[in-house]
Amino acid sequence: MSAPERAIAVDSSAVLAITSDVIARYSGSAPVSATVRVLRDLPLRLVARYDLALADGTTLSVVGKWYAIDRGAVVASELEYLSGIGLPVAPLLGYWPDVRLLLTAWVPGRMLTHLLAERADTAIAIARAAGRWAARLHSSDMPTPRSCGPAKQRASLAKWRDTSAEVAELADRVARALVGCEDPGRPVHYDHHHEQVVESHGSALVLDLDEAGRGDPAFDVAHFLAHLELLGLQHHGDPAAYHDAATQYRAGYAETATWPGDEGVLAAFAWCKLAQRLIHWNAPARDIDYALAAGGRALSSA
Repeated sequence: MSAPERAIAVDSSAVLAITSDVIARYSGSAPVSATVRVLRDLPLRLVARYDLALADGTTLSVVGKWYAIDRGAVVASELEYLSGIGLPVAPLLGYWPDVRLLLTAWVPGRMLTHLLAERADTAIAIARAAGRWAARLHSSDMPTPRSCGPAKQRASLAKWRDTSAEVAELADRVARALVGCEDPGRPVHYDHHHEQVVESHGSALVLDLDEAGRGDPAFDVAHFLAHLELLGLQHHGDPAAYHDAATQYRAGYAETATWPGDEGVLAAFAWCKLAQRLIHWNAPARDIDYALAAGGRALSSA
């Protein structure tokens, strides 16, 4: 398997040689220099921010995602589609298949995570707007070849079994419960949570379509609500701390489309995913235990 073009990604001159024409058309001025800041460096993807000085004396920041596989072409088409139907997403500047680079404009604004932590008045409004955004995505006809249904979920659970004995026990139970589950095949974000939502011009802009595909909208909303619950525990020692935000998220969704349901099996899958990540990040035992218990409760309610 290929790897991201790391040497090019961190070479500001090389990046400008590839992207300067596109940036000039977007901004109206040619870039003359770039400062590179690596945001994430994963085996299959490197994400970097480029702070550009332009010839007219202004500045512009852009984000480059460098892929190990040709995933960026799919993400580019998804961004084009969603922007075309009026859903706020990061502005697409271009995709270069030879180096597997997806370039978008940097989105200024506050992340929902931070708004919630600060108890900002805007947090509730942005949570509601995030619900509307998800409902419109799920009701759309976004083109994507990626399947995010039960087969993919069972494959993920099989990988997570190695995380710990506790995760293995929950993963096995969720995998059995997924057998026979229907796949509505609707567009889904598949990594929908508060860190992907940015306040932009008073509304919610949603980032990172790398995992997007077709599956069950009930997973997206369960995933979002599970993250809110965990964030309440982490920030305030109270899983219900962001209950108002969760209520507004539901309301925003319901005013835009029919709520897809509180599917216990998919909520359990979301909590299993969170548990294995918390273990990987060496999170406090309190958080891990809560995620495992919440997954068990969700499965019992299915």
